[in-house]
Amino acid sequence: MRPLSAALARAFRALRLDTDVARADAVRAWHGAASRVIGPDAIRTTALDREDSLGARRPFRSVDSPGMRQASFVTKLGSTADVRPGAPDVILASEPTLGATLRTKGRFYFLCEVARQHGTNAAADLAREVADLARQEYYYDLSAGIEVSLRKALRQANRRAAQRLRDQRGRIALHCACAVVVNNELYAARIGTAQVFLVRRARLFLPGEEPGELADFVHRTTTREAASLGGVADVLPDVWRQSVEPGDTLILAAGALVEGLGAEALKNAAVTLHPRAAAEHVHNRAVADGVTGSVAALFIEISASTSAAARVTAEPEVTVEPTEVVIADTIRSRVDAMWRHRPHIAEAITHAAAPATKAVGKTVAVGFELMPRRAPALPRRPDSARDRSRRQRRAASFLAVGLLLVAGVIGGLAYRDYAANRVAGDYQLAILNVESALSAAQRFADRKPPDNVSARQKLDEANVALEQASRSPAADPAKVAALHAQYAALDDRVTGVVVDLAHVTGPDGKPIASASKPTAIIGNVNGLYVADPAGGRLWRVFGDPTQVGTVLAKGDQSGSSRLVAAQGEVLYSIDDTKRIFRAQGDKVEEVTPDDAEKWKTVDAFQVFLSNLYVLDATSGQVWKHESRDGVNFGIAQSYLTDLLPAGTARSLAIDADIWLVTTSGEILRYRRLTTSFTATRVDFQAKWTGAAAKPVAIQAIDSQRNIYLLDSAARLVIQMTRDGNEIARFAVPANLPEPTGFYVSEGSRTIYTLHGSKIVATELKT
Repeated sequence: MRPLSAALARAFRALRLDTDVARADAVRAWHGAASRVIGPDAIRTTALDREDSLGARRPFRSVDSPGMRQASFVTKLGSTADVRPGAPDVILASEPTLGATLRTKGRFYFLCEVARQHGTNAAADLAREVADLARQEYYYDLSAGIEVSLRKALRQANRRAAQRLRDQRGRIALHCACAVVVNNELYAARIGTAQVFLVRRARLFLPGEEPGELADFVHRTTTREAASLGGVADVLPDVWRQSVEPGDTLILAAGALVEGLGAEALKNAAVTLHPRAAAEHVHNRAVADGVTGSVAALFIEISASTSAAARVTAEPEVTVEPTEVVIADTIRSRVDAMWRHRPHIAEAITHAAAPATKAVGKTVAVGFELMPRRAPALPRRPDSARDRSRRQRRAASFLAVGLLLVAGVIGGLAYRDYAANRVAGDYQLAILNVESALSAAQRFADRKPPDNVSARQKLDEANVALEQASRSPAADPAKVAALHAQYAALDDRVTGVVVDLAHVTGPDGKPIASASKPTAIIGNVNGLYVADPAGGRLWRVFGDPTQVGTVLAKGDQSGSSRLVAAQGEVLYSIDDTKRIFRAQGDKVEEVTPDDAEKWKTVDAFQVFLSNLYVLDATSGQVWKHESRDGVNFGIAQSYLTDLLPAGTARSLAIDADIWLVTTSGEILRYRRLTTSFTATRVDFQAKWTGAAAKPVAIQAIDSQRNIYLLDSAARLVIQMTRDGNEIARFAVPANLPEPTGFYVSEGSRTIYTLHGSKIVATELKT
């Protein structure tokens, strides 16, 4: 054993050498000595053969347990692109050859369906470009996660498709489905009508709502993120994650193929045929059945690999105790050796301190003797039983009073703590109720389409709980203010608020017109125009997302805009000084007629066929100013044959006829005959389907089929034919102030109403 010990010592000293050659020589010497002493068979079982620092290969032992083996799969592919090479659809299958890329990014499969194509090969080229871009973006960042890379690749492909399809005007439509197989996991996503299926144990599944959820195709509930690839400029697709098993088959199919053949035909082909044969069978059947549109399909069969190597694990390493452990053990052993001699040390200290102890004791005794003594107590008269009883009762009374006071103090403190804890608990419970209701309202509002009725119920619950929490003594003002802001944002979203003009900020971040209260609104192809006399501005609301700009502002050029009208893209506005301004493009000019002093008041005005019509309710007349160019207006002409009672007219609208609404809710219709220069009242009777409405404003545009009335008190917008038949009633939000103005756009199917400083959009349903 001595040669073995010497060789082992040299091997350990070699670990501190600087060269790998010297270390390897030392290890070989130890191997030779060990084989001569303990035999070559035993040396193979030792753990010193690892040579961690020598740069040599470590020997590992295989772990034969089936649970320790890593799953490995192989795939078999079959696509209709091999059967129909001239089709415009693109089917892309990328299986990396590098092991590192295959383990980290996996296999990438992409199907791009061309739904419409007219005349040229532009759709095929675009589909090929989108597929190559998606694959390149997915494999670009090897450090990103699978979901992040896949979602980023699909978003880039969608943006590229949106850019290329912008000029096609709907002649081309694309849909895509994508799948990634990484180790034993599957990631799938789609945009449009293309579908991703998973066939497992002869059953057909779709991606579910949550990762790992399998949804049966018969009971599917998922919806598309977008109508088509590139149909929306920016889309965030959902990525479905699911574990795969040997024997699963993944199917990427075009939406037209699924619609034409049915999902069961795809499942039967995947279950009974080889992937290539399944693709050919599906293609032939689609041709035989006359399926229109794309018939692209990709079949991917997943099976276990028989050549996968078992996972191995290293033998236990021989550890060397750290230096600090050795030093600590040395110090501990020396301290223990000194502690064994403690009786002798304590005895020596006692003998040395004995003289000092005796001197200190004598000094303390002398000091006590020098201190003044207490006078002797005089003899007391012996107490009687009555005195002793009186003292006991007095002491018991004092003790009872003291205990009562202490109990009262403790009870008061306990009640105060109980009340404080109860108040704090009620506040926390109210805050939790508010947050829960707001979260539920947010989920209802995010649905496609939004469930505004349920969201409104949750917002009402949140408002009640928020009012309770704000009145609590334990309320946190910052928390309550944040919840109020969140509630207001959700309330505006559910209500349909387009913009709140009181919160429009300038470059300095402060509100431009915090006292905004618009009174009139009109729209054209350039957006909405709102007259806001309280804010001193004529606003323009346009764009998606919504933007707000200023057309006219109170100042040297004009006063506060009260009313607004439009003729095509030309805008007219009247301010509080009865001056008229015309805005076209970036040019704003004053076009007030010379005899505008004839107007006693300006309650409404319209511009029709370049002629100006002004409603003067005080004089009961409509003044007409003729013009050829809409800039230079002639003298005022009395346009109504019979004057209206003073102060009764309140709203004016002009198409081929003149429409007036009075303060009593009566609708008047005037028409100019060919032989007259004035308008005569014609018979008009409103035929209400429900309770009679009391309108305060009317809209009649010659390009629209119907006229519209606003009933502010009932919060209704009424659609009516020009012969007086009511068609429908549309309710505007009841949680906002009464509307002060409205505008109906039949092109966008939207009703815009003014409520305080807010502009609200309501859908015009037919």
